[in-house]
Amino acid sequence: MRHAIALLVLLANSGVDAAEVTATFVDGKLGARVDALPFPAGLPKELTSGLTNRLYARVSVADARATLGQKVVEIAIRYDLWDQTFSVVSTLDGTIADSRTLANLPEVNALLSALPLPHLFEVATLPPTDLTLRVEVLLNPIDREKMQMIRKWVAQNSMPEVAGRQGITVSNAIFNRIFEQYADGSNVAAAWRAAATSRPFRIAPEK
Repeated sequence: MRHAIALLVLLANSGVDAAEVTATFVDGKLGARVDALPFPAGLPKELTSGLTNRLYARVSVADARATLGQKVVEIAIRYDLWDQTFSVVSTLDGTIADSRTLANLPEVNALLSALPLPHLFEVATLPPTDLTLRVEVLLNPIDREKMQMIRKWVAQNSMPEVAGRQGITVSNAIFNRIFEQYADGSNVAAAWRAAATSRPFRIAPEK
């Protein structure tokens, strides 16, 4: 529960600047790379906590008329306090797509600064028209049930300042910003999120 509360506090300083999405083509499949995601300043501390941090990237490919396909990639990052290495596991459609061990935090930062999301869409199924890729990234999403538990916990453990002693307080504005993410019927919200869209591109026909 302490970890969840810390993620809520991260939200207060989670300004979102422009990231850059680039299309990638490997083995007949279209993927994406996201550069310069503006992760929260407190993320390095969270990454070395020993708890699993999860990124969810929803990638959509579209033309001028409609969305042609959508995939969700989960990237789980866990720091082994004993070995002092990072396990990074990417899952696509419930199947592990990539698993690697990184030696230190700079290697993790390098991976996140140019986040690879390969092998998402079959190139052969896409039309030879202008396409774009949109990537939406969530950090440590919180489901509706857990959010209600957190709110109840905060209410039970918050108290007014008494005799100069400050109780636990979490700004209602933070809760409001998270609950706003439920307004569209979604069952998850996140302490941090960002989105970016690529420039239009075309898939060159095979020669």
